[in-house]
Amino acid sequence: MPETEENGWEIGPTHLPAPAGASDVLADSIRKTPPPDVAAMRQLIPRSEAEWVTLVEERNELNRANVRVLADQLALTVEEERISGVRTYRVSPPEIDRRHQDHLFVYVHGGAYVLNAGEAGLGEAMLIAARTKMPVLSIDYRMPPQHPFPAGLDDVMVVWEHLLVTHSATSVALGGVSAGSGLILAAVHKLIGAGHQIPGALYAGTPWSDLTRTGDSYYTNEGVDRLLVSYDGILASAVRLYAGARDLTDPLISPIYGDFTGFPPTFLVTGTRDLFLSNTVRTHAKLRAAGVTADLLVFEGVSHGDYALEATSAEALLAYAELDTFLLQHL
Repeated sequence: MPETEENGWEIGPTHLPAPAGASDVLADSIRKTPPPDVAAMRQLIPRSEAEWVTLVEERNELNRANVRVLADQLALTVEEERISGVRTYRVSPPEIDRRHQDHLFVYVHGGAYVLNAGEAGLGEAMLIAARTKMPVLSIDYRMPPQHPFPAGLDDVMVVWEHLLVTHSATSVALGGVSAGSGLILAAVHKLIGAGHQIPGALYAGTPWSDLTRTGDSYYTNEGVDRLLVSYDGILASAVRLYAGARDLTDPLISPIYGDFTGFPPTFLVTGTRDLFLSNTVRTHAKLRAAGVTADLLVFEGVSHGDYALEATSAEALLAYAELDTFLLQHL
């Protein structure tokens, strides 16, 4: 169940300097970012489906524009296709690493289960394709408000089962960021429960593995994470839009509550300013307790997914280099 705030500590205002231990690129970006406005974020709650649609489209249009610029910069080829009715995008780098010749990375985008439909969700998929020099298939899964749980999970499962017709499961990596990481962890729970083949490796970028407000960093990093800012507001509203009246501790909604026995090797990334830092380290601990090979990379000063947004930073370069090494080891 979600943690309560009863008997908690009241901690006064603190001064937080830019992270001296972070790369110059990241530290400079943080210095230029105004302090997050927690009160304003808490008030950002769409009151109707129409308001949700407007908010989503505004955010998606901005992300689509950024993705198109990134595709040109990285000289990537992007092809849209349908797999058993699910829209996907194949992202191909100019050159495939011969060591990845038979590998495929299946990507599931983030966005609180409501944002980044279509091209808007391709940013990190493009970075992975470019940095690892392997082909990436990004799943454009259905989302609320029109398609709540389990539509997105069903789409991931449909694409996975289709890929097994032409690919060996152990040659395919499954990964994503934030809500996308939550979906891939839930998908593996479902695959194992059904006795189906599982991927050769997982990438869980700052996973939203617990949709309840459980974990220190939901509190300690509120107003510190410059991207998510707070659980209250958009995130809390998106939770109910996605899950409805269902129990949020259902492992297919919050995978942290499932049994991780039998999971494939998993690579996790987070940062000290990430609102989902607790989600990530708790997931890592559960994987290790279940005997699963799991590597955890924690960056100084990084907010939620910052390593992917600051694509030229040392943090981004290291994250994807380490991911590539992990995939080469386990696929």
